[in-house]
Amino acid sequence: MAISVGKYIIETEQDARKGKIWNVRVHKKGLLKRLVSSDWFLDERQAGEFAQQSANALNNNSDADLIKKRKPGWTLLRPDH
Repeated sequence: MAISVGKYIIETEQDARKGKIWNVRVHKKGLLKRLVSSDWFLDERQAGEFAQQSANALNNNSDADLIKKRKPGWTLLRPDH
């Protein structure tokens, strides 16, 4: 799934080679896509919520300052049972 927000693209995908992990990447559009951030999640719901939060942040702020400032990486939230 991909969300286009102004100068940015937010991609959510599950890579079967890496198991059940979901990845949310934010790219800046241009001649070449430049990776702004990459975050990993344990399930699709968490990844989707994070992608939507990122889209909302980019809609409210034309630059990706908030996304660039936080440290990307694993976001390990235990799934609800």
